[in-house]
Amino acid sequence: MARETNLVKIIGEDNFQKLRSSKCLLVGAGGIGSELLKDLILMEFGEIHIVDLDTIDLSNLNRQFLFRQKDIKQPKSTTAVKAVQHFNNSKLVPYQENVMDTSTFPLHWFEQFDIIFNALDNLAARRYVNKISQFLSLPLLESGTAGFDGYMQPIIPGKTECFECTKKETPKTFPVCTIRSTPSQPIHCIVWAKNFLFNQLFASDASTGEDNNNDWGTDDAEEIKRIKQETNELHELQKIVLSKDVSRIPEILHKLFTQDINKLLAIENLWKTRTKPIPLSDSQIKEVFKTNKFDSNSVGTIQEQISHFIKVTEKLMDRYAKEKQIEFDKDDADTLEFVVTAANIRSHIFNIPMKSVFDIKQIAGNIIPAIATTNAIIAGLSSLVSLRVLNLLKYAPVNEYTDLNMAFTAKASNLSQNRYLSNPKLASPNCNCPVCSKVCRGVIRLSSDCLKKMKLSELVGLIRNKYAYPEDISLLDASSQRLLVDYDFEDLNDRTLSEVNLGNGSIILFSDEEGDTMVRKSIEMYLDVNDEFSPNTCRLPNIKVPLVKSSDSLSNEEEDEKGDDVTTTMKNQEKDGVVILDEGEDDIVIDIEPLSDSKKRSADIEDFNGPNSKRTKLANESADFDIVELD
Repeated sequence: MARETNLVKIIGEDNFQKLRSSKCLLVGAGGIGSELLKDLILMEFGEIHIVDLDTIDLSNLNRQFLFRQKDIKQPKSTTAVKAVQHFNNSKLVPYQENVMDTSTFPLHWFEQFDIIFNALDNLAARRYVNKISQFLSLPLLESGTAGFDGYMQPIIPGKTECFECTKKETPKTFPVCTIRSTPSQPIHCIVWAKNFLFNQLFASDASTGEDNNNDWGTDDAEEIKRIKQETNELHELQKIVLSKDVSRIPEILHKLFTQDINKLLAIENLWKTRTKPIPLSDSQIKEVFKTNKFDSNSVGTIQEQISHFIKVTEKLMDRYAKEKQIEFDKDDADTLEFVVTAANIRSHIFNIPMKSVFDIKQIAGNIIPAIATTNAIIAGLSSLVSLRVLNLLKYAPVNEYTDLNMAFTAKASNLSQNRYLSNPKLASPNCNCPVCSKVCRGVIRLSSDCLKKMKLSELVGLIRNKYAYPEDISLLDASSQRLLVDYDFEDLNDRTLSEVNLGNGSIILFSDEEGDTMVRKSIEMYLDVNDEFSPNTCRLPNIKVPLVKSSDSLSNEEEDEKGDDVTTTMKNQEKDGVVILDEGEDDIVIDIEPLSDSKKRSADIEDFNGPNSKRTKLANESADFDIVELD
């Protein structure tokens, strides 16, 4: 009761009731997500849906305080819900699913929510939720932390910068030849030991992994042949593991670190500009002595690494006979120490500095230091700012969405020595953003039988007529980058949508290919298939598709304003800012980028529960659709 009374004092009785009747989606129940869940419950959100595919690891327990030792390997979403029930007045709905699964979470499922909170730990899912937000004009609270660094950014589709408006660094990958033939950094050896060697020896069904893609990174036929042969030979080493004959472990060492290295040395082209590797000698392999438990902070000698490799391989051979399959886990001492010793031996051979157990655990486990207080601060800011996004604070009304603030830890990022937090106002959409500015966006609603009956040419005709496209167009399946229709490619026109593999969750890109100076802006459409629609119907959104200058006629200057039919571009002014992409333990990337501070675009904000909708029409998209009955 006291909690409700205080909330009413802050936002008023009417707005408190609106908050109690609202639904929010929380994507992620880890470091930030578990803190956000507590905050959203204390704020009395009426209904909270929590989506998280992950399970609880030992390493989560130092900062994700809804979880305990007994919860390890349990789903994060359902465990978090159980942990907060004793102080919960909200309806909580957990899902242990991938938020990008369109069968579990079709587009119309997202429409029930008034706001989305992102607390994710990978770039792909962030981008996906950002696009869903843009398609449905749903406000999104984006957040992330990395050690002492953290940020929170409200995203209002069509009115403010989206997640893609600033450049994001993607996780680094390496060509096969770098990993398997010419490593030059510790991470190359760690990836080889973890993703290739460990899986080849201890997976129940070892596959060629990297070899199945074409990114060899080399055209040297001799080197590619050697890599393929090496993979086949490693299958033979797995037979040693299955035999449980520990006396044969030196054979594994000899194969990996003497025989294979000598084969590499025989390819002279590889060493014209590189330092040659030095294979292990027979005496090094035979000189085995007892080693103590690894010191996490020290490296030790190469002989200690060899001896401990033998020791930990013995343990894994015994486990493999019982478990039939062993997965790498950074918190599993045996699997970690195998990767550590194998990576360090390989590093020594290639004249690369060896690393401690602690260092390799961070790299192999994709770990970045996570701090509970940073998670709590960012989660608190996200939940508080959501009240302004939903326009529930009468004493701080939002007249323009660009009056809203983001927040980031400027001091931790060395952007300011005088304050811990900086809170610049939001910028308008970046005119060069491929997600929120370069294309118009809408949703095509289809019944399932319409998907099976409607021909591709019929869909093209409907889109062309409704949005005034010329005769020469192109249609691309943006989900798979397949060309479906072009001015000189009409082979698929008589096939149905399902026959060209379009279905629920498909995204198509419709472009004007005719204009020399002015063209109709491209439109990106999400196909939402719903059995609740009446049979034989197709609904196209009522959105404006303006004329813009064609790419052939554009130079580096801004586009001119051409009345109501031409988009207005905005000149970006650089302002220091920080973007932290990922929080948690997977694919951690930090990208310090200038945040654009474009000219503000005025927009009247409707009431949260106004007459037109609960969530306001944020992107000028009508709720009405044209219904086309099919024969």
